[in-house]
Amino acid sequence: MNRLFIDIDWGSDWMWRTETPMWDNLLPLVRAEARRLGGMYPLGNKAVIMRSDDGWFIFFPEARLTKEEEEVIMIMSKGHRGHIYFSCLIHDTTLRVSPKPLKNSHEPYLVEVLEVK
Repeated sequence: MNRLFIDIDWGSDWMWRTETPMWDNLLPLVRAEARRLGGMYPLGNKAVIMRSDDGWFIFFPEARLTKEEEEVIMIMSKGHRGHIYFSCLIHDTTLRVSPKPLKNSHEPYLVEVLEVK
């Protein structure tokens, strides 16, 4: 069974555009997206929200989905379209857990665990 991972990068969709990519305050919208998905699909009661270099990750640790269900929910999400396309193309999903090999990159870090139901 699969869990659901959503990658939300600054500027990847009209909803996520701000003037300052590294210092955006999109947490209220990220919470809203986690609650929206959690209310529409059987993803469990918790969403883990993490901060990455240029955006956010949402992870549903209690979700138990088939690969087809996971891909459909990813497509219906407001996640980064490139991440969704690549994940569907290779039928695998992952999110980065270490710094990128770029200057000033950092590991994704936990922001909060949100109750979605």
